[in-house]
This record gives sequence, C-alpha cells and structure tokens, in this order.
Amino acid sequence: MKNIEVKEYSEEFHRQWDDFIRTSSRNGGIFQERDFLSYHAEGKFNDASLLFFEEGELISVFPAAIITDNGNEKIVSHPGSSCGGLIYHNTATLKRVLEILQLLIGHYRSKNISSIEMRLAEPVFHSMPEGELTFLLWHRGFTLKTQEISSCIRLSNENSWEKLGRKKNLTDIRKLEREGYTVKTTDEAERIYPLIESNQARKYKRKPTHTLDELKMLKQIYPGRIHFHVAEINDTIAAVTVLFDVTSKAVHTFYIAQAQEFASINVFPFMFYKIFEQYQQQGFDWYNFGISSRGQEIKWGMLEFKERTGGRATTRQVWILENLSNYKKFEE
Repeated sequence: MKNIEVKEYSEEFHRQWDDFIRTSSRNGGIFQERDFLSYHAEGKFNDASLLFFEEGELISVFPAAIITDNGNEKIVSHPGSSCGGLIYHNTATLKRVLEILQLLIGHYRSKNISSIEMRLAEPVFHSMPEGELTFLLWHRGFTLKTQEISSCIRLSNENSWEKLGRKKNLTDIRKLEREGYTVKTTDEAERIYPLIESNQARKYKRKPTHTLDELKMLKQIYPGRIHFHVAEINDTIAAVTVLFDVTSKAVHTFYIAQAQEFASINVFPFMFYKIFEQYQQQGFDWYNFGISSRGQEIKWGMLEFKERTGGRATTRQVWILENLSNYKKFEE
C-alpha cells in the first residue's frame, strides 16, 4: 500500500475526477460525477470525498459526505446522489481494491469517524462483472444494512421486454398508434415539470427530488445525457419520463408521471417500448426503472407495473461498518 496516496477532494480535482469516472472506471457513472454533484447549492453537504493515486495516476475515488448523528460523525455515500460506493479503475484486481479499501477505512478512522456507509449502484451500471467490492466489504467486516429492489430491462436481447411483459401491451400499443399518439423528446423542463410535480403530490404526498431550476440546471450540464420524453396526442401530454444516461450502456428512469385526464389509457407501455427501441438502436445494454421498495416494504403497485412492462429484479445495496474506533481488521 506504500505506493497508493490518499487525497481529500477539493475543487482542483473536479475535471480529473470526472475524466476518471467517464473513461477509466469499471463501476462509475453520472451519479458519481462531480458535474452531477455540483448542481447542489454550495455548502449543502459536508463533503468528505477521497481520491486514490498510484504513482501519480488516479485509480479510485469515493464520493462521500459527513453527517452528524447523536454527536457522532458518520461517513455516508454522497447524499447528493442516488448511489455511490468506492469507484475504481477498470484494471483493478481484488488485491488492489482491498488495499484501497483498507486505506479508506484507515483514513476515516484517523479522523475519529464512527461509521462508514456505502450505498452501491445496481450492477447493471457496471461496465464488467464487479464482485470485488461487495465481497471485500463483507470480508472487511461491513454488514448489509438494507437493500432495495430495482427493476431493469436487458436491451441487448432483442425485444426481451415484449417477451417478459404482458401480451396486452402490444395490443394497447397498436391501438394508441392508430389513434395518433406519439413519443417525442423535449428540452423544455417547464413543459413537463407541472405534471411531475402534481403526480408526486397526488401519489406520494411529496415534492419532486429536484426543483424546476435544478432540473433545468442538470439539463444544461448534461444536454446529451439527461432526456425528457413525452407521450402525447394533438400536442397534449399524456405521460412524461425523465431519463439519465448513467453510462454509455445503461440508462436510468428518474421520474414517471401520467396526466389525470389520461388515467384510463394504458399509455406507459406505449411510451416505454418506444424508448426501449430507441436506446437499443443506440447500442445501450440496460434500462433501469429504479427502486420499488423502502426497507422491507415492497411497493407492489409500482413493482408490478414495471414487471408488466418487462422489468425484472436487481438490487441496490447499502453496506455499513460501525464502531470504527474499535475496528480490529484494520490491523490485519
């Protein structure tokens, strides 16, 4: 481990961090990029991210922040993102990831941090098999705090969504096509946001994760990677979805909303099947619908909708290492 240097994140590393995520990492994506994290107001989070260098080359990053709980300072995967974890170079071996993880634990232990929590992305966002981290978290004494069920579509299997989805979808799709429904993209966040906002309030009694200004800012930062899709007829929006191209091979749904006046129309399969086809033609491998659970509560209606559209389960896991001051394996 002598040739690996740990550095705390500062803005001078912004471009180098993002270049690493985009060109060299095995398990990184848009949610771990500084461009994405930077849309939050300055000072909103107590950033505690780390970078790891080997002979001057960046080989790993860890997006994280400090939160205080009952007087104890804890490290968590960056709260400004849906998922985080330790991101490492696509050439990293198990031993190298172990060395990085040990340095990470040692660094936070020296700062009197009480625990470390990592919220890992779904495996569909990895560029190749990536079992090193989950194995080593268990190996080094982390425990599985919770996991969420997430649903995904394999786009690289031709029309697999049609085979796994319910047969009625194709009948509904043909019917809507005959009636003149279309699926289009728009760059106007103002056009879609009221529907997202009303849907969140009606169904979940909460506001959207992003304000309108934040969504507009993200679209400006990622004009080619954040997309607003609408299903409409006669210029009237029936449904919308906001998609993030997490990597060049995997896309993630962030918002789904349907207009109340179209509640009796089965418009979602129509919209999503058109989107699946588009992403398949662009060479993407995976479409991720996102989570349908909170802890042990399964949101059956949400999950079954995704399954009816051809989605099948993967997981988003949260691992935690507690009582860091008494951590014994660090010395092994």
